[in-house]
Amino acid sequence: MNDSQSNRYRYIRFMNDEPYRRFVRANGDLKHQQANTPTSFIMRHGPYVGGLLFRREWITRRKEILLRDQHRCRVCGSSQNLQVHHRQYHFVVRKNQFKLPWEYEDKLLITLCEQCNRKGHRKYKVPTINI
Repeated sequence: MNDSQSNRYRYIRFMNDEPYRRFVRANGDLKHQQANTPTSFIMRHGPYVGGLLFRREWITRRKEILLRDQHRCRVCGSSQNLQVHHRQYHFVVRKNQFKLPWEYEDKLLITLCEQCNRKGHRKYKVPTINI
């Protein structure tokens, strides 16, 4: 079983679980190759890929956090380009996947402007907790 601590690589779970495509260079020509995806996946954590950020559950949760933080970045006070940041990620070992973005407690979500969020991700690694 793949888990977030022992596996060096994480795989993105695609909605339809079909093999992804990639191109390889052979003899100077670009050729299409159908790649096989691993049989066991770990859903990659944020930024949440695919439709998760467009789901009603996340939109509602995001609005709650923005309202709590008065539509201001908690670091610099900006009201422009706001994002809701996860302070840590929870990997559910039993399910072999990360929690959905809207399932986190209030204290683990914070409003940041795009610039402060980017600076934070460059400076610190978001911890992943196995639960």
